[in-house]
Formats: sequence, structure tokens, C-alpha cells
Amino acid sequence: MKKEEEAKLHQEVGRANKARQLLNNSLLKESLDQLKELYNQGLLNTGAKEVETREKLWQAYQIVGKVEQHIKEIIDTGKLATKQLDDFRKPIKAKKF
Repeated sequence: MKKEEEAKLHQEVGRANKARQLLNNSLLKESLDQLKELYNQGLLNTGAKEVETREKLWQAYQIVGKVEQHIKEIIDTGKLATKQLDDFRKPIKAKKF
């Protein structure tokens, strides 16, 4: 493995650790949950003729979910990077002993 590839994998692991901290942060969780609930209630309380408002609320609700999903994808990428680094290190460790 080249140094650049290894550095990129370490960077992805670092990003994953930060993303995990974010996702586990109670304030962020609370904020995302409140936003989803606010948009959901707004959707349920729109009148039959409020099509544009409903569309905007639906989009906002979807965006909150996409933010959560993106953070989870960063974590998954970090898991894969960790596995790749471990796989790379196994032969090196085996040679030393």
C-alpha cells in the first residue's frame, strides 16, 4: 500500500470518528428529532389547498434525513477504511513474529 493510500484511509477513519461523535451527540440528536417532528406536524396540519407549503415541508423533512444518512455513510466508510488498514497490517505483523 502506498503512503498516499494509507494516509487517505487514516483520514477516513478520523472523519468516521468525528461523525460518530456527532451522531452520538445528544444535542444534535435532539435537534434533528425536533426538526423532523416539526416538519411532520406541519405536513399533517396543512390544508387541502396548501400544496406548495406541503411540498416545502416534505423537502425539509427529507433533507434532515439526508443529513443523518450522510453522517452514517461517513461512519461506514471509516469502518471499511479500518478493515483495509487491518488487512494491510496483518501480513506485516505476521512477518515480524
